[in-house]
Parts: sequence; C-alpha cells; structure tokens
Amino acid sequence: MAGVNIRSVAKTFGETQVLKGVDLDIRDGEFISLVGPSGCGKSTLLRIIAGLEQQSDGNILLDGTVVDRMRPRDRDLAMVFQSYALYPHLTVAENIAVPLLMRRLNTTERSLVGGLLPSGRAKREEIAEEVAKVCDALSISMLKDRKPAALSGGQRQRVALARAMVRKPSAFLMDEPLSNLDAKMRVQARGEIAALHRQLGSTFIYVTHDQAEAMTMSDRIAVMMGGEILQVDTPDQIYQMPQDLRVAEFIGSPKINVLQAAMSENGALSLTSIDTASNPVHAAFRPEAARLAGEVEAPLGGTIHHIENLGADLFVQVTTVNGDLVIVRCDPAGIRPAIGDKVGIRLDETRLHVFGSDNRRIAGAFRLEGGR
Repeated sequence: MAGVNIRSVAKTFGETQVLKGVDLDIRDGEFISLVGPSGCGKSTLLRIIAGLEQQSDGNILLDGTVVDRMRPRDRDLAMVFQSYALYPHLTVAENIAVPLLMRRLNTTERSLVGGLLPSGRAKREEIAEEVAKVCDALSISMLKDRKPAALSGGQRQRVALARAMVRKPSAFLMDEPLSNLDAKMRVQARGEIAALHRQLGSTFIYVTHDQAEAMTMSDRIAVMMGGEILQVDTPDQIYQMPQDLRVAEFIGSPKINVLQAAMSENGALSLTSIDTASNPVHAAFRPEAARLAGEVEAPLGGTIHHIENLGADLFVQVTTVNGDLVIVRCDPAGIRPAIGDKVGIRLDETRLHVFGSDNRRIAGAFRLEGGR
C-alpha cells in the first residue's frame, strides 16, 4: 500500500493550462475519487501519477519518495483503463497473467521453448496458481478459457481488475472503468469495486465524471473544475457543506436550487426584492430542504410547472414569481399537487447555503425575510 502526495502539479499543452498547481494528499489505503466535468483535468492528473504523462511543474511522491523521473513500470501502480485494454487473442487467464510473465520471466523463459526449461516451468506454475486465486476472488474462474470477444462488458471489467490485482500493486489507478457498462451493471460494479477495496485495503484513486460513483464508493472526494481542486472532503460533507457554489451545483441529483438574494448586515436574506443597496449573494438549498405550503405563508411563491413521479420520490418543479425554477422534494404518499396550482415554498433555514460573488461559501446562520 502507498500514500500519494501531489505537490503543486501543473500541466500545459502549448498555451492551454490543463492543471493549475494541484495539491492533494491521498492517505495509505484510502479510496479517493477525482470527480468533475469533462475537460477538468482529472484524467490528466491520474496519468501524471501513473507516469504516463510528464507534468510541467510540481512533484509526485509515493510513500514520501519523489517519482517524477521514475518509469511507469517502476512505480508499482496498477492502472485500469476505460477501454479495459485486453489482448483479444489471449484467453482470460492469459490476459491476467501478462504482468506477472513480463516481470518474472526472462527473455529465454518467455520464448517458445521457455516452457521446457525447469526454471520457466516452475515460474509458470506459480503464476497459474496466483491467476487462479484472483479469478476465484472476483468470481470469474468459469471464464478463464474464454477470449474477450466472448465476454460481456461487466465480465471484461472484472478481467481488467483481476489483471491489476494479480500484481499486488501498492495503489490502483482507475480511469472511468465503468463508463462502458449499462446502468444496471454499473450499480452492481460499484458494489464490487467498493468490496474489493475493503478486501485488499490498498490505495484506490478513481477518476469519474459520475457523481453517483464518487458518492457511493469513496472515503473522500476531490471535486475538480478548470484544472483546480475546489474541495476535498467526505461524500457527506461535500453534499451537506459545499464550500464553493460550483461544487454545490455539480454534486446532487436533482441539482441544488440556486437563487439570487440580497443579504443585509444582520444576515437577513431576501429572495424576492433585491436592491442595489444590499449585498447580492446566491442562496442555495437542496430539494429536500424545501416544502410546499400555502401561497401566502412562505417567503417564495409560484406556480407548479412540472411534476416528476419517480415512485419513491416526487419532485415538483415550481416557477417562482421572479421567473426562477425551484425543485421541491415531496412525499409521494402525501397530498398530490397539480400542474398549474399556485403554491408557496417554505425553506429549512438551517439547511440554507449562501455563496458570495466569488462563489465561496459565506459562513453563518441566516434567516429569511419577505414572507408573503
């Protein structure tokens, strides 16, 4: 196992700056996800950690040792790619054995006559035993004699994981390994990868643009945008206490509600009347922090625009008097509103997030004014 330290890592391609001095400490045995929209630099950062890309500035440390000039094969890291990168002409067992054959057998032992040599034969038997163990661990023993073309997407993903596992690396690097799977298989695969992490206790660095993957598997999440890390924290803290408006808007489904507001000196917020004498801010709240009320009983009012019935959840979209769209999570077993109804929206002030013009969170307790 290994801790990974990223120190002021920058990367430019021509005049384009992809990474802007990224700092991140990844603990030994931790499962951390790098999550963000396409083009934010997360895959580039992973490739720099692996040694497949050279940074323009900064350092990568593995267990306290700078590895910037170390070849990828010498970093003791295993990478699982989005494409799985399996050899089509080899069986599952042969694919999994490749990294061990390359490391343990010399050129002669890898040749056609190598299997006849006592040393080569003994090493191959050892490797076959290790391949069998990792196949058992991932429940793919019955697939050992098949070739990749005869496997489903989920099975190929397990083979790619097995090939990484068999090396017993100090850390696993995963670059969107589930993106080729259908929705049902992705849910199953998330559980398998999380269970594998618990079983191995190794460091996992996982790149994804899918917030559900990051939220359900990670010990911590690093949210990246524009080549920078905006926040690193546990999934709960990222969701409940976002430190940047961009983090708040990226994490959560449905998206967090964001409204323009005016804040007075005593921390009172007005969502309906915003004048130039007040401090303009963004007030944000999750759909579950709001509830429908009578039209005259709430600081917000509007008309129901759309209703999404998801069975276990009911999401009501309300167009406010200011023209904003607000999503409210309702109890499906309660009274059903109807499209076109005039309603009020009451908010749990303790779950209200306020962000300044710089997108950074403003700390403090806030109260709403301007009830109608």
